[in-house]
Amino acid sequence: MGFDSRFFAIAEAELNRIQQKNKYLSETRLEEVKLKFPDTYALRTKIAGTCARLLSVIAETGGNTAEKLSEIEKDNMALRDQLKTSLISHGLPADYLDPIYDCKKCCDTGIVDGKRCSCFMEKVKAAASSEMNRSSPLSLCTFDEFSLSYYDDTTPTPLGPTARKIMEINLKACRKYAEEFHLPYNGMLLRGRTGLGKTHLSLSIASAVIDKGYNVIYGSAPDLLRMIEREHFGNAPADLDTLGMVIRADLLVLDDLGAEFDTKFSQSALYNIINDRINASRPTVISTNLEHNELSGRYGERIYSRISTMEELYFTGSDVRVKKAAEG
Repeated sequence: MGFDSRFFAIAEAELNRIQQKNKYLSETRLEEVKLKFPDTYALRTKIAGTCARLLSVIAETGGNTAEKLSEIEKDNMALRDQLKTSLISHGLPADYLDPIYDCKKCCDTGIVDGKRCSCFMEKVKAAASSEMNRSSPLSLCTFDEFSLSYYDDTTPTPLGPTARKIMEINLKACRKYAEEFHLPYNGMLLRGRTGLGKTHLSLSIASAVIDKGYNVIYGSAPDLLRMIEREHFGNAPADLDTLGMVIRADLLVLDDLGAEFDTKFSQSALYNIINDRINASRPTVISTNLEHNELSGRYGERIYSRISTMEELYFTGSDVRVKKAAEG
């Protein structure tokens, strides 16, 4: 199933906004040159005249048409060179009066070789993800708001360092993951007991990657798998495609893996999501309270082997939410 038509309409509206923005910018630049540098504007006018001559010759019939076209092309090239030199002499870029496009491939038309341009499909994906993330607290968590003061810095853990030291390493690793995010990229597994900051840091990653312009879907495993199951069995609007959007997102942040109902359908859907994303080199950030033996026992070797290839961060300490509640 593809994207719903609503998201195509949103992308079309965004494309139209971009076209209008760039048209206004081009007209503003041309008016600026006309007022400040009449000599340069005159060259621009002459170039427009050669284009009109070109169209006139193309409409003609006769034996010397090719010769005329060649002559006009030479005149046009000479004028363009003069225009670039004139712009530079006035301290402007040589391409200052060239058409302005956000996407050079499709010239902001959204079409390349009769097919939807990748820039247009990115807008469709962004619209779909925005709707899915509407109820997610993506804007509520940042790396700067993650406080290490809630983690003990006096008693060594079974891993050696104190909980605060381990969590400081985890915070740096998550921040680095978001800052260096690109495609393709590796996945990440955030593992540890409840209330240790996994959700906060996974949300922080999602927010930072969205700010970089990537398409991100965040959701808890129970919620996403429940939505996918409802759509699969016809218990949700037919125009939704949660599974497709989850698989196609640049980054999927799957929170609280292991809290969902353990069914054959959820197992199959989860495997398809993780396997398809890994095969397509699309990264997934997973948080879970489960130990490795619990992950293996619950999901079997097929899913566990895929999860175990991800970079892992182990969260330790005392429940931060309990401490925050005690503060009032």
